[in-house]
Amino acid sequence: MVVSNFKAAVNSDEGVPPPQEGVEFAKLPWNLNLPDQHYYVHLTTDPESGWTLEHYDPKTDGGILTDVTDGEYKSLKHYGQSPLPLFPSTTSLNYGTTIWEGLACRRSPTTGKALLFRPQMNYARFARGAHAMCLPPPSYELFMRGLQMVLQNNMHTCPPAPELDPDTGVPLGGAKLYVRPMLLGSGQQLGLHASPQISLVFFVSPTGSYFQGKAMGGLKLHLETRKSRAARGGTGNIKCSGNYAVTMRPLMDAKEHGFHDNLYLELDTYHNPKPSSTLSPLRQAILQELSAANIFLVLESGEIVTPCLSRGTILPGVTRDSVLEMAKMFKDELQPVMAKSVGKEDIEVTVSERDVSVEDLNSAVEVFVTGTAAEVVPVQSIGTSADDEESFSVKFPHGESEPGPVTFKLLEMLREVVAGQRTNEKIQDWLCDVHSTPEDFRKGGI
Repeated sequence: MVVSNFKAAVNSDEGVPPPQEGVEFAKLPWNLNLPDQHYYVHLTTDPESGWTLEHYDPKTDGGILTDVTDGEYKSLKHYGQSPLPLFPSTTSLNYGTTIWEGLACRRSPTTGKALLFRPQMNYARFARGAHAMCLPPPSYELFMRGLQMVLQNNMHTCPPAPELDPDTGVPLGGAKLYVRPMLLGSGQQLGLHASPQISLVFFVSPTGSYFQGKAMGGLKLHLETRKSRAARGGTGNIKCSGNYAVTMRPLMDAKEHGFHDNLYLELDTYHNPKPSSTLSPLRQAILQELSAANIFLVLESGEIVTPCLSRGTILPGVTRDSVLEMAKMFKDELQPVMAKSVGKEDIEVTVSERDVSVEDLNSAVEVFVTGTAAEVVPVQSIGTSADDEESFSVKFPHGESEPGPVTFKLLEMLREVVAGQRTNEKIQDWLCDVHSTPEDFRKGGI
């Protein structure tokens, strides 16, 4: 591994390295792709020492992360040739002490820059998750430099910039370079206590859409009334591996019944309905999220609403937050498409986070889901299956064959922001230029 072959120059006149030839990036599935062609970053520490300046010193841009020995980076490993050293007694394998983040890096269709979307928010969530899993969180500077380094050394796997719509100039989406930071207990032990060794890992994969082939046509969601994704007081708001493990069996079951995914409930609100309500227990139940995506409703009243975070049972998604902020900032632009969606010219657009019940679905004209991998995807219907205890089914006026007007406009806005085509003072630091200096990368802004 020769340094000159893999380290992308900062502030180089040569520009961003091009995508690797011979790869049909547009056809890549949502999965681990080209593992024999990329590199990952791996650092270790112990819980007592935590992450120190020996790992990374932002003042000098030195430390184990960026150090070179015999022409090779100490922290950079070839994915296919240098697997993580794991043992049967590895703490994370036995007790699930693993957290991770998911971010997307794309090439700008206008400038050609490699841009990473809102890593600052991912770090905040990563740090909260580390505390919950008894793992020492890395510093913000170490986290950001790790992201920058793994991206710089894998730019050959970053897909080409998306094409622009010839009529609107809006990016048409496309593949992305997905990057996943992980923090896990990698030490050996049998007892239930904090791992004696901690690993910080950054790896990448070029990917397509999470809901492959469903970018325009809407999803069919199963209203999950038996299995719980998360409960109050648990870890539903932490991006830990266990939150995804519990959704796998229900997801497979839902797909066997013809659904694309599950929409989970706060099961205690289903099993303990308000006796004074005239609604059935299911219609009173509070919505959570999908297996790996947040949900939004566009109501006939003009309200764009998503379940609130106060219950601590859903993940505070980065795309979720971005859509909320965009909807608030650009309400005037959304008004015409909201009027088209609900059929009322003078409708006022409102944006909110609150408890959302199953009954609210009956007032929705559009429903969509959000996520780093999914972007913004329409939903055409939500319902129970034939063997569920209580029956419920709703098909929305928009979303079966294409996104509704509001959904489509928000998707366009998101893609414009991600490409650096739409900005203002509030969101100008959402994009980080991978090939800027480490200090500028941390600050954000292009």
